[in-house]
Amino acid sequence: MRIYLKIFMLPLLLLLGGNLLALEKQQAESFVVSIGNQAIKILKIPVDDKTKRKTELRNLLKEKFDMKFISKVILGKEISKNMSQEKLDTFADIFEVHIVNVYSSQLGTYKGQKFTVKSTDISKKDAFVYSTIASPEYPTTNIVWRVRKRDNVLKVIDMQVEGVSLLRTKKNDFAMTLNSKGIDGLIEKLNKMNNMPDLKIPGE
Repeated sequence: MRIYLKIFMLPLLLLLGGNLLALEKQQAESFVVSIGNQAIKILKIPVDDKTKRKTELRNLLKEKFDMKFISKVILGKEISKNMSQEKLDTFADIFEVHIVNVYSSQLGTYKGQKFTVKSTDISKKDAFVYSTIASPEYPTTNIVWRVRKRDNVLKVIDMQVEGVSLLRTKKNDFAMTLNSKGIDGLIEKLNKMNNMPDLKIPGE
């Protein structure tokens, strides 16, 4: 009887498992589509309103990205595990401002860009969502979003633009300062960078 029950239940379990996988993919894709829509809205903000651009970009980071997790990965296990929570929070806040300042000047202006999700791969606990930004005036940009549930909420934990990882890039950027001056030296350096004048926005 148990054998027959298992045989009967197997197709049902496979069907349910397939539906759950599809649901995860759909959730991840909808989540990334919402990020793309927010990014397009930021592009449409007039270039002379830099304060609003920065505010909206920072809101996007806070809402959709796990900046504390990203900060820990960039610093590495050895450094992050020996830091106080207060100092880690300080670094995460300063790093967030750094990302806002860098990307708000690189986003450019709205030139008819279209954001499209192409496909999604599920690997263990992460979803890798493949997308493009296409424009009549610029080459198509390929972006891969690494999405994970953090405290039961979807968050971006890394993104690759044309194969270049945000985590890997920033980890490499900060390695020399961390090795020579430690976390305090890196915080001081980022603070100075954050107070520098804004770069000119492409199309400004």
